[in-house]
Amino acid sequence: MRDKALEGDDSDQAQNVRKVLEWSLPDAALKERLWNEITDAQTKDSLMEIRLKIQGFWQRNSQLELMTPYFEKYYATLKRVVDTRDREFAESFMNGMSPAFMAREQDENAFKELLQRTTEDTHFFTIFLKKQVENIDTIKKSRHLCETFRVE
Repeated sequence: MRDKALEGDDSDQAQNVRKVLEWSLPDAALKERLWNEITDAQTKDSLMEIRLKIQGFWQRNSQLELMTPYFEKYYATLKRVVDTRDREFAESFMNGMSPAFMAREQDENAFKELLQRTTEDTHFFTIFLKKQVENIDTIKKSRHLCETFRVE
């Protein structure tokens, strides 16, 4: 279907769609390869290429079981990415790979622990961490409302 839909289209946009579709296949070995490429500090990939890899890698709605092993890796890698990569890459990685949507206790704790180790209140990383904690709190409250709401 992909080939039929993009048949005869060799534009950059179509090439990017092909890449994302290929990288979004539900294959554990592919996810591991993409994780390694995304987090490789020596990569020669452009920021656009990295963003496309992140988009293909992160299929939380249909491949959650393949994403779960990378939650802890994300937390272990996040500070190093912010400290060693440029801001554009760091923001793409932080936002594109964040497991905050799960709103698990361990996610909240991981973000809070990272936040406790930050010292600059206005730094983009500190602001990001605060926002993730807020998002988790909002999701948890929403879940609670959905679980306890009763129509009489």
